[in-house]
Amino acid sequence: MSRACSHRATVVECAVVAEREEGTTWSQVAAAAGISKQAAHERWTSDVNAWAASGRSLYTRGSSHSTLEAARRLDRVYADHDPRHPQDAVSSGLDAVRFPGAAAAEAARRERATDLHTRLNVLNKQVSTAYKEWSLLDDAGARPEARAEVLTRLAALLEEVAALYEELTGAEPELADEHRDNAEQARRNSASRREHAELLAGAAPTEAAPAGAASDADRGVAEKASAIGREAHR
Repeated sequence: MSRACSHRATVVECAVVAEREEGTTWSQVAAAAGISKQAAHERWTSDVNAWAASGRSLYTRGSSHSTLEAARRLDRVYADHDPRHPQDAVSSGLDAVRFPGAAAAEAARRERATDLHTRLNVLNKQVSTAYKEWSLLDDAGARPEARAEVLTRLAALLEEVAALYEELTGAEPELADEHRDNAEQARRNSASRREHAELLAGAAPTEAAPAGAASDADRGVAEKASAIGREAHR
């Protein structure tokens, strides 16, 4: 029973992804599922985004397999099952067969989207590293200027994240709403971190600290932060 339920859930997830790819709105998906728009978005948005991030293919980039080849294998299985079936029953429905020019343009757009997601993943790792550095400095009560430096760097990274999400609205118009929301959230977070950094910079001592005045805690935190940074770039 649990296996059947799991299979059914997978089928529904795939159906929602397919509908969103076709431009079906979250309101329409919610109405079909009998739930609210917010509930539908929370339940399936990760599946939709994961499909987009994968390059919209079960095959990884550089794989010797292709969607068209898989469809042609299904053509043969279908035809072998009943000779009366057409020889291209599955592949004939693909845009790559029906509209070769349009399919090439779509492939280029999706390739661009995949590259943007790759860059976004790298940036998100850098953002995560910066948050960890900030947490270490904050927990140790490090000097305000040290914390301000990390927050300023974090704010700049979040601005880059926002810019990539804006680019994705054009590369993935079917997910434009989600990308705009993510871009706006990244900008809000960036503004908040920058404002915090400015407050800390204003609170930093104006007198020059004596040579060797850095505390053992500051040095320890700096070493940990550097280690985190090195780990993130491996």
